[in-house]
Amino acid sequence: MDRSLGHSGYDDGSWAITRFIREEILNPQKLGSNIGVLYGVSVFAGAVYFLEHYGELLVQ
Repeated sequence: MDRSLGHSGYDDGSWAITRFIREEILNPQKLGSNIGVLYGVSVFAGAVYFLEHYGELLVQ
């Protein structure tokens, strides 16, 4: 492997962000856990939104 190609070793001319998306987010081996993380973050954000807007109803 040529050291001048950088950390990934790819010489396809792609940008670092597209390599990151391809290798870390859309990688089939990591897709299941990425969906799990996305689900957890969305549930947390939904709970914060719900408590911010309707939390007063829970206290009365």
